[in-house]
Amino acid sequence: MADREKRHLEIRGKRKKQIMSVALRLFSSEGYGHVSIAELAIHAGISKGLMYNYFDSKESLLKAIVEEGIDKIIQSFDRNRDGILTAEEFAHFIRSTFRLMEENKVYWTQFFGLIIQPNIKEFLKNSEMTGLIASYFDILGVYFKNMGFEDPMLEVFHLSVTIEGFALMMLFYNDLADIPEALFKRFEERIIHTYT
Repeated sequence: MADREKRHLEIRGKRKKQIMSVALRLFSSEGYGHVSIAELAIHAGISKGLMYNYFDSKESLLKAIVEEGIDKIIQSFDRNRDGILTAEEFAHFIRSTFRLMEENKVYWTQFFGLIIQPNIKEFLKNSEMTGLIASYFDILGVYFKNMGFEDPMLEVFHLSVTIEGFALMMLFYNDLADIPEALFKRFEERIIHTYT
């Protein structure tokens, strides 16, 4: 019985991931507000009724997608979860974040294409994601304060904009400008050197 349940959970988990992948692609290309549960079900190759077996609403599907993306980034931040960021953890976070984006450009292009949509920003503002992001900013602020920066929150802002700009360059402009990979690596090291 335990083996059967385990197999069922594995199959369910794979199907859930497939639905989320299809939804991310459609939400980012068509716009979240323009995609129906019925359309998602067709593209996922399941019935509309079965969709509700995995996600009780389009909003719960969106929440799962956004949480997964943020979690992929946050996993490498403060790895021991003690609320204190060390220089080694900071360097690991930067390298891991950039490697994540580099290794799966399609996923991150779709993810950023989704979260910048106006109705998604409003959804995020009213979700528990704001608390998670605020916690991330707080830990970075303490880190920069401990590193001796005069205005720690300015550095948090600067780092956030730098990471987002880097993502934009890597995901959107790199194919147009053919930026050498070595330049991305030097930039990554510059960020680490600046803040450790």
